[in-house]
Amino acid sequence: MKDPIESLIEKFDQDFSLEQRNYLRFLYENLHLEELSNREQHYFIDYFFKSEPLRNMAAFALELADILHEIRENIPAIEKAERMANGKEQRLYYERKWSELRRQKLKQQTTKSGNIFYVPFHDYKQDPGPMIICLEQTTGMEAYSELCKSMILPLFMNAHRESRDLYIIPYDQQIDVHYRFENGHLNLADFKSFIEYKAKAKGEAELLPVLQFVRSLLHENQLGSEAEVIIFTEGTPIDGQHLVGKQAKAMLEEMKRKYFAEFSVIAMHEDNFNKQQFWFANKAFFADDAIQ
Repeated sequence: MKDPIESLIEKFDQDFSLEQRNYLRFLYENLHLEELSNREQHYFIDYFFKSEPLRNMAAFALELADILHEIRENIPAIEKAERMANGKEQRLYYERKWSELRRQKLKQQTTKSGNIFYVPFHDYKQDPGPMIICLEQTTGMEAYSELCKSMILPLFMNAHRESRDLYIIPYDQQIDVHYRFENGHLNLADFKSFIEYKAKAKGEAELLPVLQFVRSLLHENQLGSEAEVIIFTEGTPIDGQHLVGKQAKAMLEEMKRKYFAEFSVIAMHEDNFNKQQFWFANKAFFADDAIQ
């Protein structure tokens, strides 16, 4: 069977080096380019051919692929071991986490006709919630723009595999735009806009407004399934003191309780990371080694 990338390159008569073909193959697999129309595939290949930033991101993402795979494989095992170590109460919490939501959903969707109850058992399952990426855009983050976007590229594959909506929210002291990729499917216009997006960095970032925006997204869509929120940051938001305040804590606890939100932080440097301000995070990763 002929390699789909070789077929596309041949079909659209583009001249790529072996290295570029490997980068394009990585994007083809992670972004599910096979779902695009011939016209859209041609557009993407032409854009890839002309866009040095996208090629650089693909190259770096390909290097990170093994590391990211290892993280995805090991974190669940670590969490399971931690739950076992934390005793019966913690284990029961995770076992009950979905049961109440499932019962409520089943009750709402069960109907009766005569003496027959119609129960939608196909809906009695754990539906994955959205994956929401908050991408800090400040003067200090400008040097890591391609790095962060490279890390985001493989997340399209995760979202697609799990049929999760993927949101990307660039932010500094405000939010000018956000992108939504339904069920992890590629939208070429939004993808190109995201790759080329450059904020008018003001030098500093506030995290609380973007977290409030995330809550509004979850509330607007009445998303009751588990949401995954990933924050890319330098690690020192200027409103960090507010994150430990009473109102912020109440909001974040509500997001965890109501939308089963789990928060991860990817900080550029471990030395800049303030774990007290990011008390709500379930995981924290540091990009120091990747940057070097």
